[in-house]
Amino acid sequence: MRTFALHYFLRPDHRDVADIWLAAGGHVIRNVAPSQSRHWLFEHIEDLHASGAQTTCAFNRHTGGLAGFITVNPADGELDQIVVANSDRGSGVASLLMREAKRIARGPMTMRINENNSRAIRFCEREGFRKMALTQAGAGNIRIWNMCWRPVPAKTANPTTD
Repeated sequence: MRTFALHYFLRPDHRDVADIWLAAGGHVIRNVAPSQSRHWLFEHIEDLHASGAQTTCAFNRHTGGLAGFITVNPADGELDQIVVANSDRGSGVASLLMREAKRIARGPMTMRINENNSRAIRFCEREGFRKMALTQAGAGNIRIWNMCWRPVPAKTANPTTD
């Protein structure tokens, strides 16, 4: 079993973050030209952080490599990015990152997933996300599922009467 270490995003991670984002096809979903994709991602994450979002990276303790990352804004619950390195898919790191996103958000979360990414949709549904609406994404023919997760309310004990 692989184990992972979490830490908040630091600038030196940009290269690894961009590498796994590109390998996962993030530039296609965002309709960004491959030649501009690294620059776009760096600016996008900086803009997200300026608005209060947090990025958490998971590192594989055995290889030392970046296994994945999430970016979520606790103010509005928007989960903007969840990306797992191809080499770490199926390892449990996505569930670890999703638990961290839920902890950071402290409430309902929303996210958008390409309708053709059936693996990610199945994963998010297992994590409690529900499809809300299918929309067109910018230019091109990419359609995106808007998904939502709401925490399960804690059960309260029934008061007893004497």
